Amino acid sequence: MKLISGKRIESPLSQKTRPTSSKVREAIINILGTEINGASWLDLCSGSGAMACEVLQRGVKRVLSIEKDRRVVKICKKNLMDVSNTIDQTIHIQVICSELISFLKKGPKNIRIDFINDFSNSEEKFDFVFLDPPYESRLYELSQELLLTKQWIKKTSTLICECSSKSMPRIHNGWELNKKKFYGNTSLLFLIPNQALNCFDDTDSMH
Repeated sequence: MKLISGKRIESPLSQKTRPTSSKVREAIINILGTEINGASWLDLCSGSGAMACEVLQRGVKRVLSIEKDRRVVKICKKNLMDVSNTIDQTIHIQVICSELISFLKKGPKNIRIDFINDFSNSEEKFDFVFLDPPYESRLYELSQELLLTKQWIKKTSTLICECSSKSMPRIHNGWELNKKKFYGNTSLLFLIPNQALNCFDDTDSMH
């Protein structure tokens, strides 16, 4: 598999994974633009880590990847480390092997997350979340809810859901649709927190 930059990374041989296509990855990078520079990125159902590798090359300072398949976790970690070795700035990478929902329920203060031992508590929350579970799974809506209730995100955060164009997930009322993009059988939903809920501190923004 190739990144947009042309760098090669490993891809799992398992049919259970569905790597985000280069077209979709490039679309995400183009839409987010310079906003990802210096940001933190939570990669859910990370697979090979291709999307996380792309944003690392665009200036993201922190990546936390969650993947439940142990064999795929090894590939994801190798890919992220290979990319990080080409970057001349301080970044933090962690890949955790876990089932998605049980992980999100523990919140960002989970003792398995070592980032908070090295950085201030103000950086526990994430600027961007990329959610790419199996298209027919029921993980989309519950993940949306847990990201809010367990305080994974800031009031300025963006949740990017990759999903099937044929069966797009319902948007939880804690989120608002900011953008919707179609790329053949794949769609991208860019969601932002519903500010009417008033559940964020004024200090949450990284800007």
